[in-house]
Amino acid sequence: MKAIDCPCGHRLEGADDEELFRLAREHIERDHPEMQRTDGQLRERVAADAYDLEPAQ
Repeated sequence: MKAIDCPCGHRLEGADDEELFRLAREHIERDHPEMQRTDGQLRERVAADAYDLEPAQ
């Protein structure tokens, strides 16, 4: 699993970068429509800021 944190404090979790991109697009459209990020900008953010989650033990 991978995750990315939104500056609003919301953490998105997904299986891979593509799922994180989809979740980030949904989150921005729902909660931050004023941001108006392009798909390219979102993909760059996911590539730069996503991190691996440690498996729960």
